[in-house]
Amino acid sequence: MERYMNLVPLRNEKVQLRKINGKYYLLIPMDSTLDFLARKLHGEYRRIELDEIGAYTWELCDGRKTVREIGKFLKARFGDEVEPLYQRLVTFLIELGRRYLVEFKSVEEDILGGDQNE
Repeated sequence: MERYMNLVPLRNEKVQLRKINGKYYLLIPMDSTLDFLARKLHGEYRRIELDEIGAYTWELCDGRKTVREIGKFLKARFGDEVEPLYQRLVTFLIELGRRYLVEFKSVEEDILGGDQNE
């Protein structure tokens, strides 16, 4: 768990957070040619519903805040409702990463101005 605390999550800029009929959704564009049939059936976006905590977490993934800092914002806003805080937060962020909705960079990359191996 500790190895994630200093990572900085950054949202996929193609994905949008929208509030529709009182619910939060991540709208993921289906822009691959392989998505042709899905677009015909479901429209231009895949949708993932988020609760208020998930939506706020998404907004905090700005490429500047570490996982530890995001956790502090969540705790300040939602209190004990987010406990066990870092276990839930890391699990959520890893799932977003698996779906290519966020990417992670290290604090060192941010300090040095990006990947030095380019």
